[in-house]
Amino acid sequence: MKKAQRTQDGWTKVMRWIARFVTLIAVGLFVLFAVEAGTKALFTLSWARPQGMPLLVALLVALLGVLIAWRWELVGSSIALVGALAMVGLVCLGSGTDLLLCSLFFITPLFVAGALYLGCCYRARKAVAVWGR
Repeated sequence: MKKAQRTQDGWTKVMRWIARFVTLIAVGLFVLFAVEAGTKALFTLSWARPQGMPLLVALLVALLGVLIAWRWELVGSSIALVGALAMVGLVCLGSGTDLLLCSLFFITPLFVAGALYLGCCYRARKAVAVWGR
């Protein structure tokens, strides 16, 4: 039996590299935040408020998801999208819709990277299904 090769077109490669670039930006901004305000901010967070430790955990899940998606697109993009949606939910739960626009500013890179990785996974699998016959 022939082994189906993973084929992809130019747009899939472009989507993948855009997602990787956005991932690097999101992770870089988080590292910058962690270095700048790390210990001061970490000790002020509490589990009692949705915008405290739960929000940080959701952010870490989303960041871990986009990093995993660099290698395994379907698993990582799913984790990233769940983490990003959890962040939106926690911000709305903690402050209503007052800070929704501000939270979308920070969540958008993670959501875009997760969606692009998911699109790459779909396009690559579709190409294998067509060319693997």
